[in-house]
Amino acid sequence: MLQKYDKLKSSLLLAVAAAGGAAFSGAAVAAEAICSLENGYSIDLASYVDEASSCIDAADNIERSVADGLMAEINADRVSNGLAPLNRRGSLDKAALAHALDMSVRIYADHVDPEGRDHLHRIRAFDRTMLVGGSGANVTVSLANDDAQAVHAKVKMDAFNADNMMRASFTDVGIGVVEEAGQYYVVQVFAAAEGDLNEAVPISVAGTAPLKAKLSSDDQRMVAWGLVDTNSGEMLARSSMPRIRYSALDGADAAINVLVGLHNSTYVLKGPLVSGRN
Repeated sequence: MLQKYDKLKSSLLLAVAAAGGAAFSGAAVAAEAICSLENGYSIDLASYVDEASSCIDAADNIERSVADGLMAEINADRVSNGLAPLNRRGSLDKAALAHALDMSVRIYADHVDPEGRDHLHRIRAFDRTMLVGGSGANVTVSLANDDAQAVHAKVKMDAFNADNMMRASFTDVGIGVVEEAGQYYVVQVFAAAEGDLNEAVPISVAGTAPLKAKLSSDDQRMVAWGLVDTNSGEMLARSSMPRIRYSALDGADAAINVLVGLHNSTYVLKGPLVSGRN
């Protein structure tokens, strides 16, 4: 397994050598640190996203045609059952691929990585605008000589997986398929996108910034926002004003939650994860 990933790191070093010239020595060390999955991705939020993105870009064992085939199979099933097809979202593809690559290198199959990050964490780390009402995921390992139809059939054998594919509230999906040692590591990430922030939120934040969103229904309205510490669950800041106070983070990692009103009820939508700059 590590031989495959050593090849990924080598490709990064070669790219740096081609671009950096005399600066190759210092840049090469940084590039090697970015993509080293033997011990998992970095715990730090910004480093995690950077490292996973670099690993995806460098990987030569991503089976995109199989993923495309699975997308077609899922939507064909949904349409035949009277459901709207899912939208393929690039950020969810990255969330799925990051997890599939990690599983393929560290040889496990689970919804949660050994560091405790789940699929919702990955969705909120990689998508910088989506407001999520609900989410789900499918994880499976299949033989690498299976075609998309066979992989799809195997995924559907699990009732929970089949329910995710057919859930009417889900609007978006990302799919990652990675081949390693004769196996496909397959991850499908589903989300109910109930709105998008007007501006993408950077991962590292400071000060204050506007917070406005386009919600999926004209009857919905933004009532308030909150910043919740991802480690303790403590509410670090909240307000009904349309400006978010990142200064309250004081270096912590937090989740943006948006309280939305619809008629006489309110509910919480889950926005991106952010990391406060000291």
